[in-house]
Amino acid sequence: MSESPPTFDIRQHVAFDPRGRAVCPSCRRDKGERYGKKNLSLVPNTEGAYKCHRGCSPQEIREALGQLPSRIVPTAIACQSKPPASVTISAKQVGRAHRQLFSQNGPARRWLHDRGITQEMAAHYQLGITLKRGSDRDLWAISIPIPAGDGRFYRKLRIAPWLSADRLPADYQPWSQYGVPATVYFTHRPATATQTYLCEGEWDAIALGWQVRDRSDIAVACFTCGCNTVPPPEVLERLPGRVTVFYDRNDKPLKNGTVPGEAGAQKVAQALGDRARIALVPQRPEHAQIHGWDVSDALNAGFALADFAEAAERAVLFVPPAVATPAETRSDAPNPLRSRLVHNDTLLDRAPDYTEWLVPDLLTANELFLLAASPRAGKSLLAMTLALSIASGQKFLNRPVTQGSVLYICCEDSETKIKEREIAQGWTRGLPVYWLDRFKLSELSHLRAIAEELEPRLIVFDTLSRIRDDGISESSAEMSRCLEPLQEMAAELNCCILLVHHTGKVKLDNADKIDVFETIRGSSAIRAVCRGSWVLAADDNSCYRLCVEHGYGKEDLRLALDASTLRWQSLGGWQPAMVNPTQAERVLDYLNREREGTIDEIHAATGLPKRSLYVVLSRLHGEDKVSKAGSRQQIVYKYTDDDNSCRASAECHRKSQDGILGAGNKEDALETPEPTQQLSNPGSPGEVKSVSSEERQASIPHEEGDTAIKQASNKLLTNACLLDSS
Repeated sequence: MSESPPTFDIRQHVAFDPRGRAVCPSCRRDKGERYGKKNLSLVPNTEGAYKCHRGCSPQEIREALGQLPSRIVPTAIACQSKPPASVTISAKQVGRAHRQLFSQNGPARRWLHDRGITQEMAAHYQLGITLKRGSDRDLWAISIPIPAGDGRFYRKLRIAPWLSADRLPADYQPWSQYGVPATVYFTHRPATATQTYLCEGEWDAIALGWQVRDRSDIAVACFTCGCNTVPPPEVLERLPGRVTVFYDRNDKPLKNGTVPGEAGAQKVAQALGDRARIALVPQRPEHAQIHGWDVSDALNAGFALADFAEAAERAVLFVPPAVATPAETRSDAPNPLRSRLVHNDTLLDRAPDYTEWLVPDLLTANELFLLAASPRAGKSLLAMTLALSIASGQKFLNRPVTQGSVLYICCEDSETKIKEREIAQGWTRGLPVYWLDRFKLSELSHLRAIAEELEPRLIVFDTLSRIRDDGISESSAEMSRCLEPLQEMAAELNCCILLVHHTGKVKLDNADKIDVFETIRGSSAIRAVCRGSWVLAADDNSCYRLCVEHGYGKEDLRLALDASTLRWQSLGGWQPAMVNPTQAERVLDYLNREREGTIDEIHAATGLPKRSLYVVLSRLHGEDKVSKAGSRQQIVYKYTDDDNSCRASAECHRKSQDGILGAGNKEDALETPEPTQQLSNPGSPGEVKSVSSEERQASIPHEEGDTAIKQASNKLLTNACLLDSS
């Protein structure tokens, strides 16, 4: 007889605390060494078996420990694992949670009322409220008791649905059903029922069950496991008579194109066979664009039980689609990948020869970017400084920009605050900037139509937490599905899209010790779907650092915020790529002669490679020797005649070319303000005093180093109401 392999005991590899909890090795491997202490998700049993409550598989845990099994047992002969243990509570615990709910008029009662669940309904179904322990803090949750027999109850929790996204912990999950098996929850089940109305979730079942409470022929139920999981056959047998499935309509498709509600209904109908019918939740034409239209929505919109009965009469039997044989698939069905197949020569011919920048080294012209900072750090002011630069064609952080219109979605600040900031920053009338004060991602198709009309160079969403309306947590990996349409729109419309978002606590004193991009709030999927990210860090002395990452390199900038103009400024000069003097001279000669031209036209005339041309033109643009204009599809470069003599300027450029290129970019770090500007005296509200250009110039640092930063900080935060940014 062969000797059986030794049993793997997790307790020999992981140290557990006195409560029998430990940090999961797989979670720590994925999230870094700083992950731990409060995240004790790994638990063992007395035999040394183990489970991670965050969902890591045994294989992943053993891989993280370097303890892979010595051999793999085929699935066909492997022993089946025990089903998870069910956890129940007593009727006394149910009553205590129910009394807690009605002991005060808190947010849970108001949230239930807004869903159409009255106090009488909550009392009938014994809804309650209880604390749900989290990794960093406890949250109140609405409890739904589900009868388990013998006077015991399972308990499903809806965790703090009244909290906004910015107040939720990073590991937030909306539902908790620990110890709840895949079973049926009946909200109305008369002994004489001859049919069942099956809803997608508990709230729908409660609302519809209350409507049919006087009917003896209809049972109302839902599954505790959601729409995508079907309970075992012995559970399905508990549903009386013919089963009419009411699923959520117009759900957002998943990445694979599957519509969750419809697909779940088809799964249930296939498992129930001939006694199942799929019905449509009553709906009016104006509701057709609402995602996830469900039973509760229909009842709150005024539909009655008679409307559901009529929908049940029209319900249809689900017939599974015929499965095509491999031969049929190869010969008859069109291959959707064929139209996307590109030969390498075609790719080389059609791909651009250079990367076009909206702001050199910071923002590309047609991709999605993220700007994140902690609350009140000034990220909205930074976004407005960028918007002003793009709309007016002024430099941004000492860098030249591509001028164009801007579409700014500002969902947090009032028009009064926006106007005050515009006046301080020196905005003028006639700038091509357009504002929206309300927007949700479900309205993206309408926004796209507006963007096609305005042809913006830049679209700003301020902030991400205010434009989401899909119920997906920021910590969920599904966030990428919400943001991918923005990424696609940026590429198709050839405009840059900037998402303003939040970070955890990041300051200058810890920015060198941590990966600042890891402080971006929510799932790493948010950062992954964007081309690049900006993180703005500050310290208690109002010094700032902007860390930028994208696929073309990284930037680490020191910034200052001028409190009188509310504009962000760079404390260091921009160092663009060096160019060939001969190439620059040939480009200037062409523009001096023709006055303007596109890259294609200059390439045809000079024979210079387009990639090199873009670098040369970008450098000349930064030195104010050429200007950029034109539509999103075609940029036109024009010769700049600052001395009213094109030829003299070109000759001057040729004579000084070697010196300029040899010395690098020595332009001043900051833009010089107007000679005199009227500023409010912070010491005397309403009083106005005149500030000379020397005083203004002294208030803005012009050199690098700690001295420059300290000088800048003395001018910061003097106008508190204007600096109160998101």
